[in-house]
Amino acid sequence: MSNLREVRTRITSIKSTRQITSAMKMVSASKLRKAQTAIEKLRYYTNHFKEILNDLAKTVSISQDNKYTIKKDGNKALVVICSSNKGLCGPYNYYILRKAVTHINYLVDNGHEVSLYLIGKKAHEFFKKREFEILKVDEELNENLTFENTQKFAELLKNYFTNNEFVRIDAVYNKFKNAVVQEPNATKILPVDFNDDANKDKENDTFKPDREHLKHELEPSSTDIIDFVIPKYIDNEVYRILLDAYASEQGARMTAMHQATENASDLISNLTLQYNKARQATITKELVEIVSGAEALK
Repeated sequence: MSNLREVRTRITSIKSTRQITSAMKMVSASKLRKAQTAIEKLRYYTNHFKEILNDLAKTVSISQDNKYTIKKDGNKALVVICSSNKGLCGPYNYYILRKAVTHINYLVDNGHEVSLYLIGKKAHEFFKKREFEILKVDEELNENLTFENTQKFAELLKNYFTNNEFVRIDAVYNKFKNAVVQEPNATKILPVDFNDDANKDKENDTFKPDREHLKHELEPSSTDIIDFVIPKYIDNEVYRILLDAYASEQGARMTAMHQATENASDLISNLTLQYNKARQATITKELVEIVSGAEALK
């Protein structure tokens, strides 16, 4: 009987766990649906924002004139690493931290002195045990991901660059493909390079106008307009990166919780079968003992 009680207790415990993982899956699915809609719209906007800036850049030399595009002398680089605050999201953090280490080593090999700006508890837990210079840790931005909050963060990065604290600022994050696939990615935020199409999401870009015949009339001047819109482009790019990371986290967690729920259901089925077999064996044994006792009395 003790074995039956143990199996019954395990079944009850796993059913409770399955309830939790199923609830977490539904919560992540809801958050993912909102984030996925937002990131798809934002990518479309960002792609064509950059195309217009590319067109404007052809009318004036901005590589040396604008404070956000000029390439500076020096070797200090800042790497922004986007991780999660919570676990239970499969290999999401493992992939991003592995990509971050690879990118840091790449920068170091090219003569850069690297500092880290860590977003999320998991990145902090990983890098605080290693010999890397941590500039700052932000564990709140993930929980309050709005354009206003990311705009403040982008302003901080712009100040780091314009004050010559860093000559290069990169971001390492998971790019959202779908609920199952997230792609670790490293991209340069500052200085802005309009010749770099690494961030352009060509797969989801269905609107492809003929750029050769698309003309813009500029008022007051192309230089003034570029000086005005480049900071807004940087704000938008930072928001896109953080939203990509957030959507990837929710997708990874939803997938992990779905798999955990399926595993719990399989385990409950196996334990129920085991419980029924043990109970049947116990009942059969008791019947044999009763029959044997009755026969002995005769």
